[in-house]
Amino acid sequence: MWGRIVFGTDGSPAATRAGEVAATIARATSAKLIATSGYRASSVGAEERLAEALDVAEAAGMRRARLDAEAVPGRAGDVLVAVAEAQDAGLIVVARGEDQALSDLSRWLTHHAPCDLLIVASGSRDPHAPYGRIVIASDGSATADRAARKGFDLAREVLASVTLVFIGHPKTGELVMGDTIDVYGRGIETEVRLLEGDPAQQILGTANDVDAELVVVGNRGLQGAKGFLLGSVPEKVVEGTHRDVLVCRTVMQIASELGPGEGGVIERRGEKLAISVDETGTQHLLSARCTHLGCTVAWNPAERTFDCPCHGSRFSPTGEVVNGPAARPLPPA
Repeated sequence: MWGRIVFGTDGSPAATRAGEVAATIARATSAKLIATSGYRASSVGAEERLAEALDVAEAAGMRRARLDAEAVPGRAGDVLVAVAEAQDAGLIVVARGEDQALSDLSRWLTHHAPCDLLIVASGSRDPHAPYGRIVIASDGSATADRAARKGFDLAREVLASVTLVFIGHPKTGELVMGDTIDVYGRGIETEVRLLEGDPAQQILGTANDVDAELVVVGNRGLQGAKGFLLGSVPEKVVEGTHRDVLVCRTVMQIASELGPGEGGVIERRGEKLAISVDETGTQHLLSARCTHLGCTVAWNPAERTFDCPCHGSRFSPTGEVVNGPAARPLPPA
């Protein structure tokens, strides 16, 4: 699900624990793990921290061939973003502890991470088996649906059960949550809760109620009662819990995280592209602009099509028109 995982270390106990969790997830998902540490004047201290981090990852079961490390000059947040972008990473893992600098870093990354972000809280649970119960939050939107997919994929890899929280009108929730489980959650023990009210409060309350170790939210998409987007929901969840939080990048995707039969919309050099992967693993890159009036299409995982949210045009994974009003296919990128 994540081809490459980047985690940052400053040598603190909290960062060491985050590294153990990162290694456990990388091993479970067959991802490459890249440790990084920023430095100001000299790289000596950073290199020592990275050597220790690699030892920790090996102790967690990672093979040395799947490990890498980079000491990079600069502030921790800038370094993590730069390394993640250069490596086309699908996930950044950072610690959150009592240290104010770590708290500031995790808060900053919720807004600036170019990929998914896992914030690991300090605690006493086993970092080599970190998740038994995962709470996944959704409002049924296409963006929240991507976060749900990633949450279920992780639950499957680490053998966790799921509490799927729908925030919105209960009748809508009954319809869309069944589809979400059918598409992403088959074979996973899943409880569904249909809730209304403040998204962050409902997510936090559910996590406390089921004693979840991890909460999964999208970085965009959860709506309030008046229908406006609450971009602050992930930050409120991070600030309001002592549990790990996975903030999924849902507006744009990472090409390397897509498997056969999947699709999405990515951004390259400022241009939005529709990408699909066929059953042979071949990627198909298309313009993401609907050929009707230029709206950006979105991937529909249930139908495996690119759908235009403006006027209902639908395109196949390779761009052919399935339904109008569009008359021309999506052109190759």
